[in-house]
Amino acid sequence: MRAASSEVAMYEGDGRFPRVGGDRDISEYATVRMNTEAVPLQARFDYWIEACRTMFGSFEFVDLERKNFRAALNTLTVDNLTIAHYVGSPHAMVRTRSHIRSSDNDFYLVILASERTFNLDHGQYHRSSAGGISLLDNTQPFLGAHPEGLDIINVFIPRAVLELAMGPARCLTGLSIDATQTSFPIIVSYLSALIKHGATLDPACQARVAAIAVQLIAAGFAEKVESDAPRSLGGAAILSRARAFIIDHIGVEGLSINDVAAALNISVRRLQEVASAENIALMDWMWERRLQLAHAKLADPVNGVVPVGLIAYQCGFASQAHFSRRFKERFGQTPTEYKVASGLTRAARVAAAAGMA
Repeated sequence: MRAASSEVAMYEGDGRFPRVGGDRDISEYATVRMNTEAVPLQARFDYWIEACRTMFGSFEFVDLERKNFRAALNTLTVDNLTIAHYVGSPHAMVRTRSHIRSSDNDFYLVILASERTFNLDHGQYHRSSAGGISLLDNTQPFLGAHPEGLDIINVFIPRAVLELAMGPARCLTGLSIDATQTSFPIIVSYLSALIKHGATLDPACQARVAAIAVQLIAAGFAEKVESDAPRSLGGAAILSRARAFIIDHIGVEGLSINDVAAALNISVRRLQEVASAENIALMDWMWERRLQLAHAKLADPVNGVVPVGLIAYQCGFASQAHFSRRFKERFGQTPTEYKVASGLTRAARVAAAAGMA
């Protein structure tokens, strides 16, 4: 049991996070602490980069104030959640496609921004404001900048854990919950209590309270999607955007109606209403596009040595067996039979052309 500190004051405005000297500070509850104070001034920025890369994977740091750079990181773990508080001098973090590796940690990152401005460019969303809760996907590129100084609390959530609560969330990356939402004070108050008391609980209780935290976060983003639904957008425009999104993501395994709705920032119910009014089943339309794409790839001589299973994966099918069944239902041949037949047809045409020369 920790003794109460006279330096820690409660602050109603951001969910009662612990504070020291007016600033958010969770160091009293952290199990891992590091800072740049003992590092020579000229080496601090590089030290900070390496420390952060162990958590995020590869990225580039752009320092906005290298001369007197300083930073600190405090972390604690509650069951499968890692909570980290980053504070420091102004700088920006850039993660591009070239930085992303299959060996990187596979998590979603929920960011609780401070009163300082936080600039985020991630997925289809952009923000530049103080406060709020934002969702980052570590497997997608992003830019996060802190021109007024770094002060964010991160909740690292394993991908499988968050998606079990809210479904595929990759289309929501970059989305932010703001203080006007009903769920906002509930989420931050609960996370604040989790920081202060979570590590003192027994393992079984930790698992339960961590699961509740994930459910609250999922509910907050679901509320955001529902409240931002652009009802004024016409049905034809919605369908056009939905089809364009499906085509752009045709190779994404497990793409669902929920993903499409999330990308359009409308509810699933709204999307289904629009599609129904136009007598269109969007998921059937998606599968037809996938089959047509696979049909074209199998017939293309460029793919002559490409395995059928790889083509199935490129077209968004979860398994070769599923691909073969649907392909035969649609075209009357298995993918392998069609690929062989296409090759024989090409060979016959080449021979015929050579005989006519």
